[in-house]
Amino acid sequence: MAKLVSLFISRRQQTIIAIVVGSLIFLVLTGGAGVFALYEARQSMRAESRVALAPYAQIRRNLDSTFAELEKQVTAAPCSAEFREQLRRVAFLPDGFHEFLYVVDGAALCSASIGVFETPLQFGEPDIRVGAETVVWMQRDLSFSGFEGLFGGIVQEGDFAIVVRQDEVPHAVPQWMEFETVATASSGRRWHLDGVEGVFDANRQAAIDGTAPLSGTVRSIDCGDDGMICVATQASLTSLLARVAPYAIVALLFSALLSAVLAIQARALIVRRWAFDARFRRYLDAETVVCGYQPIMELATGRIAGCEVLARWRDIDDTIVYPDRFIPLVERYGLTRQFTRMVVEKAHRELSAAMPAGLLLKVTFNVFPRDLDSAVLCDIFGPFLAEPERFRVIIELVESDAIDMETAPREIERLRDTGIRTYIDDFGSGYSNIQNLAALSVDGVKLDRAFAMAPADSMMARMLYHAVEMIHSSGRMMVVEGIETAERLEELRAFRPAIDFVQGYHISRPLGIEPFAGFLADASRPDQLIAKAA
Repeated sequence: MAKLVSLFISRRQQTIIAIVVGSLIFLVLTGGAGVFALYEARQSMRAESRVALAPYAQIRRNLDSTFAELEKQVTAAPCSAEFREQLRRVAFLPDGFHEFLYVVDGAALCSASIGVFETPLQFGEPDIRVGAETVVWMQRDLSFSGFEGLFGGIVQEGDFAIVVRQDEVPHAVPQWMEFETVATASSGRRWHLDGVEGVFDANRQAAIDGTAPLSGTVRSIDCGDDGMICVATQASLTSLLARVAPYAIVALLFSALLSAVLAIQARALIVRRWAFDARFRRYLDAETVVCGYQPIMELATGRIAGCEVLARWRDIDDTIVYPDRFIPLVERYGLTRQFTRMVVEKAHRELSAAMPAGLLLKVTFNVFPRDLDSAVLCDIFGPFLAEPERFRVIIELVESDAIDMETAPREIERLRDTGIRTYIDDFGSGYSNIQNLAALSVDGVKLDRAFAMAPADSMMARMLYHAVEMIHSSGRMMVVEGIETAERLEELRAFRPAIDFVQGYHISRPLGIEPFAGFLADASRPDQLIAKAA
């Protein structure tokens, strides 16, 4: 999960994701345009098929009406003069049929134009049977009826047969497609009627092999209602692209532009969603708060008297974030009290479980001046205050915003009455520290790390002596942080007036709860024994 989320946090990965999203959108848009174009091409091909089938459907309707007229009007004795006259009258109907035969057992005995055949014409076994009564002979030589050089079909219902000439059905198709019209029998035999011979077989074989979608050709087969006449159409993708080239260019440009816009919007959305302040506000809870415990040493004895609880935050990608990055957000969004409560509850839960019985530990927390409210802080630190035999609570006022000098003295006194001591944090780093030291009845002062870390012959190092004298004369406890070398620790030991407490990397870095408990339990070093509270 953390690795997945980290993809959305990294700026480089956000850009890559935006590019991928834009590319996918472009593919979807162009693919959708392609699918739509293929759909339109198929619809156009089917429309052309319906146009090609229409004349044959009309021929079928004309055949039905003509057979009905033959049954109705031709009533004389078969092949008699009157019979043939009745046939000729039907031949004058505007249905396109002019030759009718009288057929018995597959042999034509007479016709409307020729009269009685000297020898009955034998047509043999029909090529196609349509329903129970209609049979068809396909592509027969029609010279017997006076149509020299022409071929056509003979359709029989009952004792009457109609000659249907196989004239070319006029059908102008677009240049980008090919078609073939065929007649099919139930046996599977086919007869080419119009168009490009072989198109139907190619389409049918592609459908059987399953290669139609991969052939680079759009194919379609449509048949009439009786299934006897079918039209196969096909168009190559090249011809389709040539047909829609201007539209394709516009579609590609539009897809590219829209994809770029949406990719930018997607990146902006990712940035907003996964920006640090958004993640912090969304995932800040007791589980993501991490406490580090930095030991505080009593300088005169070398014993560990307590610890400062330093808050960290575990980001969604499991990285640990330090306060300088998230504390401004805590203040900006009014989360100071909520955050302090989370830290206090987490620290109490861990320290209570890890600390051995019979030991008393001073526990120091940073508190925002805006939260200097004794009622609120007593409630927040209630878990520690409920165990006075194990913990002493010290709050350090960080100089993130101004202290309300009208209410602060009263609140500090009330806190002292409940067992909470108040220190000024980072003394010497701000202009108001000295004024606060004089005006507030705080219990102690923590000197800014810049004093301890300054070179021995620097102005800041010399100012340390004056700061120590000032704090000592005010009667406040004193903590110097930033002790990073043994030499500096020994220098501070020699200070007069004496410094009360020190902390820094030379003593110990901030530790997790288990290493901190181990650090306290290590009796092999006398300077790591917890000082008993007086």
